[in-house]
Amino acid sequence: MSYADPDRRIYSFGAIDFGAGGEVVSITGPSGKTGTLKAIHVAATETFTTTTTAGRVDVGTAADADAYASFNLGALADTDSASTDDGSTDTDAIIDADIPADTQVEVTCVAPTGGTPAGIGYVSIIIDWAW
Repeated sequence: MSYADPDRRIYSFGAIDFGAGGEVVSITGPSGKTGTLKAIHVAATETFTTTTTAGRVDVGTAADADAYASFNLGALADTDSASTDDGSTDTDAIIDADIPADTQVEVTCVAPTGGTPAGIGYVSIIIDWAW
């Protein structure tokens, strides 16, 4: 299998309460395959605050939390969604799409700060894996 015919996987983490401090979850890709980070998607079920800093989704490693991406969610409104590939939001969020083989990928959902932090959203990460 090559990148011409990748093994596309969508990793969904359910509703993450960013306002309560966020979460860290991990992805382990198929053994021996390199990955390409294709997109980060968040569907809000509670409006995100941005009093001091906005909530975001970082994709990286344990040593470098945003090695692959840092997706700023801004004031994402309840029932709205944002994606790195929709052309309307944080389009430069993906820093380095290339994921080495046999690397544990860390997905860090970072809470907004200031005021009363809020924001709940369903988080999905799309990665293409290939030899």
